[in-house]
Amino acid sequence: RLVLTGATGSGPKPFAGDANNKLVVRLKFGATLWNWGETSLASLFEVQLPPGYTCNVLGSGDPSADLDVFKVDSDNDDYPDNRRGLLAVSQLDGDWARSMGQSCQYELYPYNRIYAGQVVYIEFDVINPTSPMRKDFIDNVWSIQLSSKGADANNIRPGGPSMPYVDFTSNSAIQSIENGPTYFQGSAAVINELVDPLFQPGESLKSFTRSCCGTSFSQRRTQQYMRVFFRPGVTVGQRGYVVVDAPDMFDFGETCVVKDLPDAYYAYAGDLEYELRILKPPIVCEGERYPPLTAQTYNRASIRVSGLIDTIDLVYYGFTVLVTHPTSYDPLMNEQWKLWLEDSMGYSLEGSKDTVKFNPKQAATQTLFYHKSWGLYNDYIDGIVVNIADLRPYDINLEDSLITIHSITFPEATQTSLRITAPLGYIWNTNWNNFVATANCGEGVPCEDFGGAGGVLPQVEGTVENALVWGQVVFEPDIKYGFQHKIRVPLFSPRISANAFFFEFGYEKAEITERIRAVALEAAPVAAMINCKVGYNTNQVGITDNRMQFEFQTQTEVSYSAGIIIVGDMNCRGFTFTPEYVLLEGSDPLPGDLTLSAGTEADMTPIIQLKVQGTPISPGHYKIELKVANPGGRILTPGIWTFGSYNDVSMYPTKYYLDNEMQTPGFVINNRMSYAGFYALNDRQKTDTDREDRPGYMNNLIFEFMLRTRPEEVQDMLLKAPHGFIFEDDCLGSMTSPKLKTDFNTVFGENTGGIWPGDLEVWQSTFAPVACVGDGRDARITIPIGLELAVRYAFRIRVQNPLNSPEWNKWTLNYNKESSDPFPGFNIWTSVGNPTAVPVSYARNQGGSTDPIVNPVTLTFKPYKNVPAKPAEEDKGGVVRVEVPSNFRFVHDNNMCEVDLRVTGASTPILPNQLECEVDNSETKLNLYMIGNVAISGEESGNGQEYQLIVYVFNPNAPQEAADWHLNTYSKYTREPEFSLDESQIPGFPIHNDLWRYSVSNVLGEYNGNKRVSEVEIVLSFRDHVKDGDKITVYSPRGFNIVSNPEMDTCDNYRPVGASPDWFPFTGAPECFCEDERTDFPSCRVQWVKIQEGKSPAFPRKKDITFKISTRNPKNTPFINDNFWRAEHHSVTGALQASQIAKSWEVNPQLLEVDVRFANGYRSAGSKANIDFVFTPVNDACCLEIQAEYPLEFDFTQAMVHSKYTILQQEGSRMVISFGTLGLSPGVAVTLRVTDVTLGRGGGQTRWNLMTYLDELLTTQKDEILKFEGGFRLPGNVILEDEPLLTSAWKEAESIYPVKSLFRPRIGEWATAEFRLSFSQAVMAQGKLIVSCQGAEGEQGYSLRTDGFIIVGSGQIDAVAVFDDSTGAIEATLKADRPATETAMLAETPYTVTLKVYAHTGGVNLWRFDTTDADEGFTNTNDGLTQGFSPVENFLLTVSVVRSPPNAIIEVVLNVDKGDAVIRELMIIAPPGFKFDDGVEGCGDMCTPGPALGSTGRRTATLTSPTGQPFPRQLAGLRIRMKTPEHTPIGTGSEGIMWFVEGRTGGLGTTQGWGQGAGFAVTQMAGSAVYYAGVSGLRATQIIFTFTLDVDAGSYIAVVPPAGFHLSCSKEGALEAISLPGGKPGCIDYPMQLQLREPLIRGTYSFGATVDLPEETPQVNTFNLIIQDSYKNVVDAAFAIQGEDIVELPVELPTLRWSRADPGVRTNVSVGITFTEDVTSLKALLVTLPELFEHDVEKPIEVVNVNPRFPISPGLDWADTQEVDRIRIFLDDSEDVTTIPADTYRFSFPVLMPPDVPRKNIWFISLCDDRTCKQPSDAQVLVSFPMAGFNLYDVAPEALRVSASGAVLGARGGGFDLVCTLLALLTLLKLSF
Repeated sequence: RLVLTGATGSGPKPFAGDANNKLVVRLKFGATLWNWGETSLASLFEVQLPPGYTCNVLGSGDPSADLDVFKVDSDNDDYPDNRRGLLAVSQLDGDWARSMGQSCQYELYPYNRIYAGQVVYIEFDVINPTSPMRKDFIDNVWSIQLSSKGADANNIRPGGPSMPYVDFTSNSAIQSIENGPTYFQGSAAVINELVDPLFQPGESLKSFTRSCCGTSFSQRRTQQYMRVFFRPGVTVGQRGYVVVDAPDMFDFGETCVVKDLPDAYYAYAGDLEYELRILKPPIVCEGERYPPLTAQTYNRASIRVSGLIDTIDLVYYGFTVLVTHPTSYDPLMNEQWKLWLEDSMGYSLEGSKDTVKFNPKQAATQTLFYHKSWGLYNDYIDGIVVNIADLRPYDINLEDSLITIHSITFPEATQTSLRITAPLGYIWNTNWNNFVATANCGEGVPCEDFGGAGGVLPQVEGTVENALVWGQVVFEPDIKYGFQHKIRVPLFSPRISANAFFFEFGYEKAEITERIRAVALEAAPVAAMINCKVGYNTNQVGITDNRMQFEFQTQTEVSYSAGIIIVGDMNCRGFTFTPEYVLLEGSDPLPGDLTLSAGTEADMTPIIQLKVQGTPISPGHYKIELKVANPGGRILTPGIWTFGSYNDVSMYPTKYYLDNEMQTPGFVINNRMSYAGFYALNDRQKTDTDREDRPGYMNNLIFEFMLRTRPEEVQDMLLKAPHGFIFEDDCLGSMTSPKLKTDFNTVFGENTGGIWPGDLEVWQSTFAPVACVGDGRDARITIPIGLELAVRYAFRIRVQNPLNSPEWNKWTLNYNKESSDPFPGFNIWTSVGNPTAVPVSYARNQGGSTDPIVNPVTLTFKPYKNVPAKPAEEDKGGVVRVEVPSNFRFVHDNNMCEVDLRVTGASTPILPNQLECEVDNSETKLNLYMIGNVAISGEESGNGQEYQLIVYVFNPNAPQEAADWHLNTYSKYTREPEFSLDESQIPGFPIHNDLWRYSVSNVLGEYNGNKRVSEVEIVLSFRDHVKDGDKITVYSPRGFNIVSNPEMDTCDNYRPVGASPDWFPFTGAPECFCEDERTDFPSCRVQWVKIQEGKSPAFPRKKDITFKISTRNPKNTPFINDNFWRAEHHSVTGALQASQIAKSWEVNPQLLEVDVRFANGYRSAGSKANIDFVFTPVNDACCLEIQAEYPLEFDFTQAMVHSKYTILQQEGSRMVISFGTLGLSPGVAVTLRVTDVTLGRGGGQTRWNLMTYLDELLTTQKDEILKFEGGFRLPGNVILEDEPLLTSAWKEAESIYPVKSLFRPRIGEWATAEFRLSFSQAVMAQGKLIVSCQGAEGEQGYSLRTDGFIIVGSGQIDAVAVFDDSTGAIEATLKADRPATETAMLAETPYTVTLKVYAHTGGVNLWRFDTTDADEGFTNTNDGLTQGFSPVENFLLTVSVVRSPPNAIIEVVLNVDKGDAVIRELMIIAPPGFKFDDGVEGCGDMCTPGPALGSTGRRTATLTSPTGQPFPRQLAGLRIRMKTPEHTPIGTGSEGIMWFVEGRTGGLGTTQGWGQGAGFAVTQMAGSAVYYAGVSGLRATQIIFTFTLDVDAGSYIAVVPPAGFHLSCSKEGALEAISLPGGKPGCIDYPMQLQLREPLIRGTYSFGATVDLPEETPQVNTFNLIIQDSYKNVVDAAFAIQGEDIVELPVELPTLRWSRADPGVRTNVSVGITFTEDVTSLKALLVTLPELFEHDVEKPIEVVNVNPRFPISPGLDWADTQEVDRIRIFLDDSEDVTTIPADTYRFSFPVLMPPDVPRKNIWFISLCDDRTCKQPSDAQVLVSFPMAGFNLYDVAPEALRVSASGAVLGARGGGFDLVCTLLALLTLLKLSF
């Protein structure tokens, strides 16, 4: 075996590639080796090292005697446990000369021997393998082989016979040997070197200070939580170790303490930034001594980490460990800090080769002790202030920030050095001109020059950019020093090192007395967003019910008009957010008035804005969730979301940064997976797989899924759980203990392969998952290639349940670019929602009290599982078990207890005979058994209810913090684990001190309900002095009102007893307040809000304060938890010092909650009615006597009651009823219905006497209420004088609705109703007339409106009508401003009531009219018996057409839904101008054209049922042939192009309904236009028409011009076919008609003709263009195409010429125009090219003015060629007026021919009165001449025909033309020769 040596046990140099590593081997020989005198190879042994080692032994390999293994004496017998046996005592014993490679061989010299059983230790000097090798690696095996000839001299084989190689004892075997693990091992590890581990002092002021110099141990001892940061280079796995080595004398303690760093260190800053992770708990830290036998303290912290430590790019781990500093310092300590990583077996994997750095920026070349780890200082320094003016990163401002450091003060004169180390990432500015040696030391006082007179400049320490050093600084005593400089702020606060400034005075000194002071000052966070993350619940394409989580942390307050903006990039498009957010658990609170908007930017990228409206957003960590619809298409690359906080977000995207932005990745959007979900398990499978749905438990879940596509690469499957579930870091497990199971023999339980479900595919081991990493609610499972598509696979995985069922309880599975539908999760077996425990008292009980205060505690919970009732064969059923926190005790009597269990809100509890309450002997656990037929309903059943359980406890005897209560339920009273149901943790409450004395008494014994209590005496005194600023409060029981004047907060008859003027004379009398004071159960308090007596104490402790107060008893004794008087004493800080409760008295209630009311709505006087008598008895009784006092003539003679009651007496206005065996019980509300009571005469307020009696003898009265006038008022009668009248709204506006006004009112429309009424009793001013309507058998009646409501008698009655939303009635207050004694409507006098009504159905409608007085008592009614109206059905009509060209026969499709109407005829009424086809084909099936509809002129047609049977409800697809008008008719009134239908029973039958439907517009032919130059009197000028046809039809084209236009197409050259098919068509001039040679198809066309224009614009200046088929039927048309205005302008004869018309060639085009007179009104000419044509002018000279007489603008810019589809010719504007002389002008320019000519091949030359004209239609254009363009290959006019070489033939006007002609001739001559 090997001896453990060095810090890791693997030698002093255990790192890969290390040379001269000393490994000590212990060998115990099992056989004797000897050399019998031979000189070579007679006897030897070989030690074989693992691969990669190079073995060497120095000398005989004697190990150091100082090794611990030779010093240990575990049995204390004064003899070492391990003797240091040496291999040789002389150089003549043997040598290692034959050693080479991984083999070390020792050869014995002649006559030497090693005996069997001999133990030797040998030190090997090895070169480690160049790659790391784990200790338990399969090849990491040491072995030994013995070879010896022995005494056989004839054995000639070298070395003699060899034994087999024998492996060293294994590591696992050594573990079981006593003392073995401490000193021996089977092999050594070769470890990695940790990269950049970091140790830095913690936040404590004394984090650098040695332990020293106090009067007590705690003062002398300095401790700090040292910060540790490291990045693993290997995977440690779970339950591994982090080992921290400190120099000797530093002490971690035998049980060390590890804590996380502050949360900000673990912040996420983006995928490209370093991330720090915690050591996942639970963590066990044990202190050790290293070296074990010599170390004086526990200077090694061995930290066992339960969670996973993994090697991931950019991931560090960080924590703090508590360490106690030594009292002395040695510079060597700076070189003795180490960090090691070990696996779960404690085997080393990685470590720090050199001492762990203090500053990660320290260069390797800086080797002095103070450049290495941190060291101790003599003392600390306090009061230094560091202020950075702008904490936003350098990248925002691109300049360094001003840093001010001030208030550096020393108590003594000091001359020393100084190093200031800034946090990692900060960079000191090296321009020392920015250094200012003084600063403001606060309150405007300047600091002294830093470091001495005039200041001393610092330096940056070498290349260490974050460290400033001063070689010498001088400080005078008690003087404040400071300086200013510049520093560069990083993008984020550091996370892999301390965010602190370290000040070290005397940093380079070796003596502790010269290492004067040091301190670590925490830096403010960098103003940058961190922890920005985007999460989701599902990433399936098109899902509309997704949730996305946005997490972010701000550093700067976000105030009014500022906000936070989250934007996605182009890969985030397609999300649609609902602009409402939910705060997630763990989020800091956001302001309530914050607004959130969500939308898209112009490029459709999403943007979410949170804008501050008032309350600012404080710096904090926020987590919100938004509902979102996913994009409809896949997103293959995750988008990037940018989070930022900005001032004035209304200016966005202009950014005024508060915190720097942070970017974080989004997620991909996948296609839908075929299927994924939970596999449905039976009970046996749940048991076999350890299914456990209770809160917080580890659960085993089985999922199944099916893919649509076959995976083609190794991929991760993402299993996403709802919020609250937590997967283990390593969710795969090991081969021997897997946590993720896919093997068919284990998925459904161990060895269950024989019952593998047939619907599942077996998951083959060849592609079993190779990794599973849990991250909160996500598990990423790495799966090799192999899964097939379209088959179901299943797997089982472990996960920890949340404490409650998630709100969005769905799971998703993503794999192979497929995402499952979110599938439902399961409910956690715990109380639904948030169970609570609310006590009456928070006060402690006095220990040893003989009468401890009983504290009722209300537990509110909503179970998930049913707690069953008692089964018939059992004594008990389910059980509710409550466990109190420590020191609480349940109240009980011989273990039996009382509780109150009821459904929340129920007035009565579950009866005691249904429950059995038991307290166990510990008095801390209560079992509530179900012993009857009542069960507790859980949420799972679908009928879940919330329950309140009141239990009674004794509070602890001493104050204590809040602790959880536990409420568990079981299905069986025996409570075995298998019967466990819900488990709930309920947050508890703290216990405070009690009062010294407290009592409350009802002095006069006034206990009757609703009666005044004159004297309540309250006595209280306190354990602590009452001080100024304290508050004393006494709460009365709920329902006891103690306020006399709510506006003044004065108490009801407060008077101090024994004090004058008061107990607090300067503070004054207490105030009294009530909440809910207008209710029967106000919550009130007496309070000295803030005591101010100006002395200390304001009132002494243990002295009584006595006072009296008055109140009024409530009607009933308050509820159990409300019937206490509670006193509280709060300190000036608001902390509760003490409290106490005192139980109040029981109230004696009167007959309560009495009411006498109509049972089925009130009735009029004299009618019969059912009456409910409602009351709550106070005492037990059997019988009730009823007496009706007023109005007179009530008659109970024929009245009846329910058969379970007995009528003892009934005569006139009196009746006595016996309740028989049921009786009347105290507190049990009774409603007695008496039917068929004849109501009194005359009406008025009723008055009743009610009495209860003990028995049927009626001799002993129990309760009563006399002359009760709180019941109903009896109304008079309303009489209908005439039949009611209903008028439609259309009829009232007949001129606007000429058609609708002809019809009857319809269901579903507002109409005007008119009623003529009279009243038997006068209606007084301030009274009301109430109108309502009820349908038959509870159906909805008519809806009413107040507008138009009037009442008319001899004149209009003043009435203010309002609508009652709750009843649907109109309530009209009559003469509201007159006295209530004045008559508004006389008795027996007719009045007409008019109002707007809306019929919902055509059925029965009964109208109710009621009147009230000013107090809203009913004075008249008609009992709702007036019959109403019979409106007709509202037909639903839709009208549709395929096409609707003008003046054409078309087919109109009608769809009619006639509702419930029975009709046999349907009249159709068309819009104006439409005609039903009366030709041969007629207007359609069943259709007969009819006459016009009266004065409307609309044409009608009638559809008649051919069978005489009623039409079906749906008349779909009625096809009617119509002829359209030339234009969409304007119509009359507001009915326009509306269509109507009217249904009748047939013949002269009545109308049963009618309806209207939106019509359609007459659609003019698209793209129709006419172009011509509108010049007065112009002759034979070109006119061009264009149109677009949307059907394949058309053989004729007809044109109808305005009056005065003469079109011609028959003359030579007059007709231009342009894009008409088939060549030149046939033509008739008048009326113009073209007969095409080929029919038209869908497309755009143009053609031209000539026209003679009139002298002036005609009055109707429109053209009609009509397309007809071969039968002269109109195919399409455009009517009223607007023509051009006629202008006076002497211009004519536009021309267009070209050189070539080959596609793609450069042609020369010339356009010309002739002016017949001089013209002065023009500023420019505009030449517009057809679509697809482009001019090819490259130089200005390429546009040629052929006639120099044209006055072009001077210079080269007279032709504007910027746009390729037009050229503008600018006239000379140097003079105010430019004259164009009468002449013919032409302009030529090159044009690039398109590959094809456009359908609208039209050129324009336009004359403009302003240079800005751009289009022929512009306002600046006086006239435009259209010119039909030329087609491809058209032969050019003679004047511009070109030769093959492109030279121009023929003459041009002007010199330029002549030159071109000559050039062309020369070219031809050259070609000819």
